[in-house]
Parts: sequence; structure tokens; C-alpha cells
Amino acid sequence: MCGIVGYVGKEPALPRLISGLKKLEYRGYDSAGLAVFDDKELCVIKQAGSVNGLETTTQKLCRPNITAGIAHTRWATHGEPNETNAHPHRGCGNGQACKIQIALVHNGTLDNFETLKSLVLKRGHVLRSETDTELLVHLIAEVYKDDPVLALRTALQQVQGTFGLAVLMAGFSDRIFFARNGAPLALGLSLKGNFIASDPLAFRFYTDRMVNLEDGNLGWISGSDYQVVNMNADKVENEVETIPWSLETAEKGEHDHFMSKEIKEQPQVLTQALRGRLLDDGTVKLGGLDSHQELLRMMQNHVFVGAGTSLNAGMISKIFFQELAELSADWESASELANQKRPIFPVQTAFWAISQSGETKDLLDALKTLKQQDLPCFGIVNKVGSEIARLTGKGVYIHAGMEIAVASTKAFTNQLVTLFLIAMYLRQIRGLPKINWHDRLLADLRKLPLLVTEVLNRENEIIDAAKRYAGYPNFLYLGRGVNYPVALEGALKLKEIAYVNAIGYSAGEMKHGPIALIDGGFPTLVIAPKQDDYYSQITTNIQQIRSRRGRIIAVATDGDDEIKNCVDDVIWIPQIDYYLTPILAVVPLQLFAYHIARLRGLNPDKPRNLAKSVTVK
Repeated sequence: MCGIVGYVGKEPALPRLISGLKKLEYRGYDSAGLAVFDDKELCVIKQAGSVNGLETTTQKLCRPNITAGIAHTRWATHGEPNETNAHPHRGCGNGQACKIQIALVHNGTLDNFETLKSLVLKRGHVLRSETDTELLVHLIAEVYKDDPVLALRTALQQVQGTFGLAVLMAGFSDRIFFARNGAPLALGLSLKGNFIASDPLAFRFYTDRMVNLEDGNLGWISGSDYQVVNMNADKVENEVETIPWSLETAEKGEHDHFMSKEIKEQPQVLTQALRGRLLDDGTVKLGGLDSHQELLRMMQNHVFVGAGTSLNAGMISKIFFQELAELSADWESASELANQKRPIFPVQTAFWAISQSGETKDLLDALKTLKQQDLPCFGIVNKVGSEIARLTGKGVYIHAGMEIAVASTKAFTNQLVTLFLIAMYLRQIRGLPKINWHDRLLADLRKLPLLVTEVLNRENEIIDAAKRYAGYPNFLYLGRGVNYPVALEGALKLKEIAYVNAIGYSAGEMKHGPIALIDGGFPTLVIAPKQDDYYSQITTNIQQIRSRRGRIIAVATDGDDEIKNCVDDVIWIPQIDYYLTPILAVVPLQLFAYHIARLRGLNPDKPRNLAKSVTVK
């Protein structure tokens, strides 16, 4: 969840550290800090709050010609967000317990935190913070002799949990040491110095050459070289890769926020998801699955695994697979599946791991559980080369481009399009006849980017609706069928970025509890496209809310006069096939949440207590 960046080289380190931290704030932003070698002496500066505050402080306290340092932006796990708990952490200064001065930054969590804490205290160390990270400093410092990498290896053998580490050690002012297990870490290589970071985004401005580190990797970087070894001290040769995206994709451009930019990019990225996959003759071609056709033909059961927005995509995809591919399908929450002691599934079951970042901790844990049972797992991820993509070894990229805003938008719609194509592909490779409305369905699929553009062009109407409802502290979202998970997703967006107590429900379940909440101060947003197979039932739900004087917004199909006369507000979407309505219906819900957040004076890109990549349990 936290963001790490380090630089050592010929150029000033501070601008590179600060700019890298600003790129990584999507990973956490409740405190920030850095450690540098100032005339070969370790200097640590840290504080609660954003990177901007840290930048001001460092400009006052540090010399501009410093050429080595590490930095960190935090999402709190152990200990509240304050200066003491902020990273980097240092040793206790006890010459017997801590044999070397160290500054360390950490992304991850230590599962055996309490055990390690007791050991460290018994050995005479002094702890200054509430964090698990500080324990790593003491463990490394107490075993140090004359080899920093050996000290890392020895200390980390005591650790259970996840970590991406960057470490400065006194006496080695020209090197940064690192280690990785279960938390992303990459090296950036340039002629003027080398970088280490949680995400290549932190150093993309300076270089497009990178090395993805694997679990169990540790080593060092200098200004002109680097070395990677494994936990047995064997040298590791990781591939030097070229970062596949341009710097412009990581900038807001003319938009006020990344979330706005990413909502508006959906027509473009939907086109990318369809390009080369939906052929002119209606055939679906998926290169990531072509070599696994025999395996897929055997699979009669399919389970979608994800968290948050990705789980909502999996819930919709269950219906795609059941009703379009005629296959048994279900979904599982990644965090719940990861904690099941003996998960049992029918034979011939395939699992589809859905993740924007490709590094979601709960999903990785679930995948490892499934892989131990030799169950086939496919990845549906956005980030090329991510840990989930490597762990599954097979699947389909969603091609949504870089997504920086904490609240996912374009990744969700591209997940849906990709999984829809997979459902059609599975029907195709199993030799089933085309569904009756096959040509019309695929024609609507091809029109999706244009139809999403139509929805985006109606943003002013959505802003007007947001103004009318921005003051309400509670909201109910309802949908049925494929649009029930859309209601969950719309409610999630309003919770995430506007801090509204929004509840998503199946409309059929409303009468089993939530209807007790309805009154004039508790509005309901109902997803009710005319072509929905459940339209008549949805209109019945609307009448039930009206009879209790509840205010109602409907997301409805253009020209639906019937619904217009029985709700307070309508957000219109173009007509499209029932199975594709989620992709259109969710876009106005994204905009609605975004504008309510803005009207409440909030920053949609940085919602409190959240981070983009959830790499802790």
C-alpha cells in the first residue's frame, strides 16, 4: 500500500525523490519522509501529511547537491499516521544492540509482529514507534558484521509477512540496499544514476529501462551498477525491460483530477480492449487463451475471484458465463477465499483472478491456495508483467492503460468487456451454435465506445443531479440481474470518494430490510434500463419507494416516458442489449459520485483511508 522510491547517482537526489513520491501518492498519503546521505551522514526527515509539506521542509533543511536517498509515502497499518510512525525508521543508537546506523523504508506487513517485538525488546533494543517496520531496522542492525546483504538475508529469515525494502547503511553512502517478498519493487536504470521504487511510475520521467524484482530477491544499487541475489546468495539475472507506456499517460493533462481523466478515457480504452479481438466475421480471438483451448473445453465450472470493484465485475461475469456461454459459474471474495482452510470446488473448475493492479494481496493469497491444489487459474489484469499475471501464467489483459485515481473507473468497464469477450469465446471454442441475437449483440458491442461517448456528453445533466443530491448523507442503490452488481459499484464509488453512506442492494431484496430506511431524506438510485429483463419488477420497486415518499433517481433508457413520470430525476443512457447495459449504466454513476465529491469540497483522487493498490491483508 505504501510507496517507496530511492535514487543514487550523479544528479541531485532530492528532486527525484520528491517527484517520485508525488507519483506514488495513490499508494498512500497520510505521512511522508526521506533519508539521505548528507556529507556521508544519515539524515532523516519525516512528518504527517502530504508530500507537499515534506518538500517544503527538505528545501529548508537539506543541501541541494545530495546524490543518494530513499523516500516513502505511507498508508498506515500499524500505528496512527503521525511523525513518529512515518518512515524512514532508524535504529536505537545502542552500540551493543544496533551495530550499524540504518535508515529503512518498507511496504508490506509483518505477520509475526508481536513475536518479533518481544524478541527485539528482550535483546535490549529501544523502540520509538508503534510500527512493525521499525523492528526490521533492529533485526538488520543487530546481525550486521561487515556485509550489508548478508545482514539483510540473516535478518529476513526471521520475518513472516510481506516486504519491499529500501535501506541506507552508514559507511555505504554510494549504495541503496533492497529486498522483496510479496510487495512490488522495481529497479530503474539510467546513465545518470539508478532508482528503486514500488512502481516504475516513480522514475519513468528519468528512464524507461527497468528490472522487475521477484520474491526472494535482495541486493544493492549504486550510481552505475546493481546486483541481485536470492536468499541463498546465488546471483540472479533479472531481465532488463522497457517500460511499455509513455510519460503522458501518467499526467492529468487538462483535467482537474485523474478520476475525471480516466472516466473520460473510457471510449478510447474500450476500443483498445476490442481491437484485434472481435473480428469482422463475429469471431472472438484471444491470444492469451488460444494455447489453452483444450484445457478450457474441459472446464465446466468457472469461479471469479476479486476484491472491491473487481469483485463487482466478477459478479456480472457470472451471468455472462451462465447465460451466454452456458457454463456453471460463481464468484468468491478474494479475502474470504484466501482464509478458507479447505476450499472445495467441483472437478473441472477454472478460476479467473480479476485485478486492476495485479498485486492485490488478498487475491495473491487466494491464488496461492488454489495453485497448491493444482487448480487452473487465469489472470484478468491491467498491469502487464504484474505479480498476478506472472503467477497465473495465462489469461487476458484488459488494456485499460494506466489508472492512477484511487477509485477505479475505466478498469471496471474494460474488465467487463474483456470478460464478455471471454464468455463468447468459450461458447465459440466449445462449438455451440450462435445465440439467436448474436449479430445484434456484437453490433451493440462494437458501438460501445460511441455510446459511452454519448453518456459522457451528458455530463452537465449529471452535474445538475449531483447538485440536487450532494447534501444527502445516505443513499440506496438498486438493480436487478446484470445491473445488481452495478448498483453495488455505484454505491461503492459514492462511499469511496464522497463519504456518503451508500448501500447497494438487489432490488428484489429491498423489501427484506432496506425499505425500512426509506423516507424523504433517504434517496434511492435505481438502475432501470427499458431493455432489462427485470424492468417490470424494477418499476414495482419504484412504486414501493414512492409510496413511502422516498426521492428517486433512475438510470433509464432514452425515450422511456413510463419511468420519467414516476421518479424525481432521470439520468438517460442510450439503448443497448441487456447484457451490455452495465457498461453504459456505470458511467453516469461514476460521474455522479465524482461531482458529489467535488461539491462537498473533497479531492476525488485521494479519498481518506484508502490506497490504490491493496498489498496488505
